[in-house]
Amino acid sequence: MRRSMHKCFQFISIVLLSGLSCGMAAQNLLPDSLGARKSYQAMITMPKGYVSGVCMMVRDSTGIVGSLFNEFGFSALDFRYHERKDKVEIVHAMALMDKWYIRKVLRNDLRMLLQSLAKGDTLYEDKKYKLTYVFTPMREELKKEAADDLEE
Repeated sequence: MRRSMHKCFQFISIVLLSGLSCGMAAQNLLPDSLGARKSYQAMITMPKGYVSGVCMMVRDSTGIVGSLFNEFGFSALDFRYHERKDKVEIVHAMALMDKWYIRKVLRNDLRMLLQSLAKGDTLYEDKKYKLTYVFTPMREELKKEAADDLEE
């Protein structure tokens, strides 16, 4: 009796999860057209601290240009993502992160984060270096997208 009940609950769970996942399409969270801008609440967590602030991205003819500002309005990081080459270039990094070995990790992690955002995921974890990146779309962006969806 217990086994059949357990199997029944497993079956119901699988059916519900598959039904929910079919209804939800992954939403690209990156700027989608030339000149389009997106803003994110950003948090990069490291074992010995964190950097948080706002990240703004804009799409240009070669890919995506982004800038991360900390809480005080200072630019912590400026980057460019070349989509065709699937490479990230760090244009500027604040002194704390401006080391060749940190830039190397940031380049790879930002590339992986941007790929995650393209799939609709707001989180990327670098398990090797114990870094967590969370880029959540700002509320204004979500409201604007909802209004655009209603118009279509």
